[in-house]
Amino acid sequence: MRGVIDYRIARRALVRQVTRGVVPVTDVCDAHPELLRAARNVGQATARTCPICRLADDRADVALDEADTLRLVTYVFGDDLRRLSGHVVWTREELDDLASRHRSFTAYVIECCLVCGWNHLVESCLLGRAHIG
Repeated sequence: MRGVIDYRIARRALVRQVTRGVVPVTDVCDAHPELLRAARNVGQATARTCPICRLADDRADVALDEADTLRLVTYVFGDDLRRLSGHVVWTREELDDLASRHRSFTAYVIECCLVCGWNHLVESCLLGRAHIG
């Protein structure tokens, strides 16, 4: 897929800064209430664990929580989308449908922890008929 930007390196760097105490936990666990609501109600569960909750569990020397509290939420933005710009996409099928009906837009995938409020951009990608190929 063309036009995909992966933010894993930025995520690792930020978690490292939190681990070292350079960035306070309160600065990274600040998910907006609407993002938390979307994550809780329509977010996709992921096999990954929240890096901040894992850090807290490690520091407290307790077993890792295996609950699926880290969710992925996809938002779409673009002039072609008109009233749909800024909306949450619930399923991959809905995203594919938007891509087939609109010329160009950007989808942003954000991970959000339901426990601590960690949130970070996972990836962004250009979608739509103009980007097929």
